[in-house]
Amino acid sequence: MPETSFAGRFLVATPIITTPPFARSVVLLLEHDESGAIGVVLNQPTNLAVQDHLPEIDGVLSDPALVFLGGPVSSETAIALGRGSSADFLRPSALADVGIIDLEKPLDDLDDLRIFAGYAGWDPDQLEAELAEGAWWIVLANSSDVFAAETDDLWVRTIERAPGTIPLYATYPTDPSAN
Repeated sequence: MPETSFAGRFLVATPIITTPPFARSVVLLLEHDESGAIGVVLNQPTNLAVQDHLPEIDGVLSDPALVFLGGPVSSETAIALGRGSSADFLRPSALADVGIIDLEKPLDDLDDLRIFAGYAGWDPDQLEAELAEGAWWIVLANSSDVFAAETDDLWVRTIERAPGTIPLYATYPTDPSAN
């Protein structure tokens, strides 16, 4: 079992991760225990409008009302994350007002809703090994970033508020060879 659970934190890809879908990604860790870790990538919107697939939930969706690529695992599976202080979560997260939502239940108590296709997953000890090699930074999460309308600069915004020397990477170029 991991000494510390990072559930409810952001995993932020360091510059050594250069391949999609994790390059410059911000992942909300939903679970992290002895069986591994599960999260969703927050800054990978697709071009798919949610209303084209789920028109009944259009009014509660956070902008942009697009399906987000949650990760490479089970991309045919949808995960609905919602935010609301009195929401009825199918499965709560470590963030007090955020959890997985059952779209078959009333959505009246939600302030925000986002749909993710797939998820990111790590086997037991895999995430710990990636952390040890410097592939990820752990940053405190906030629920407003989970549902942010602007996701293009989420990586930069997240590391700017990180502890220590991590904010120095905020100006790190996407392609250092072009610098």
